[in-house]
Amino acid sequence: MAPLLSLEHVSKNFGALKVIDDLSLSLGEGEALGVLGPNGAGKTTLFNLITGDLEVGAGTITFAGHDVTSLPAYARCRLGIGRTYQIPHPFANMTVFENVLAGAAFGAARREAESYRRCVELLQITNLLPKANQRAGTLTLLERKRLELARGLATNPKVLLLDEIAGGLTDTECQLLIETIRAVHGAGVSIIWIEHIVHALIAVVARLFVINFGQKLAEGEPRAVMDSPEVQEVYMGIEAE
Repeated sequence: MAPLLSLEHVSKNFGALKVIDDLSLSLGEGEALGVLGPNGAGKTTLFNLITGDLEVGAGTITFAGHDVTSLPAYARCRLGIGRTYQIPHPFANMTVFENVLAGAAFGAARREAESYRRCVELLQITNLLPKANQRAGTLTLLERKRLELARGLATNPKVLLLDEIAGGLTDTECQLLIETIRAVHGAGVSIIWIEHIVHALIAVVARLFVINFGQKLAEGEPRAVMDSPEVQEVYMGIEAE
């Protein structure tokens, strides 16, 4: 079976700086993939290339049988590529429900009246329904992360890209978010998750993909990857013998 998403020999330069270097990656339908790498490795740039927020310098991106390499971000979103951002920026003066509705109406190109029920379902999934009529600017960090997740899901993605969504949370809050992400994945949404909190990733994903200086360093079963001397040296500063 063809992968749901594939990147073939993708590169991206910013002037003389090569941020993504001949990178190939694939994601199967229904899969959860974790992406690890030190700061500056190119992880968020990778997401921006997948979503169309940045243009690819070289290579090909294919999604659901379509070559999307040259498609704008809104077209990729409507095909089924959704995402969250590392720092949540909700529409602070709009309610929680209105924020999710905006994702459905503009990201998924649905009529508002047709989206109400789905938005309520997403607020239930993300445990935000009691906050539906509260202004988004009053939410806690965990609630903002949940809203970022709900708004990404409102675009009706086949694959959801999570960019360090657990960052800044306490251990208890992180565990609650993990349970929500498991529920989302269990409902059939494929996931690529960038995260520095390794135990959170391993609790959800079946495969890890590690990058360094824009290139693949390692890939495979999570615990085997984390036991790799090369990964331990680059990611955790443990010198390889």
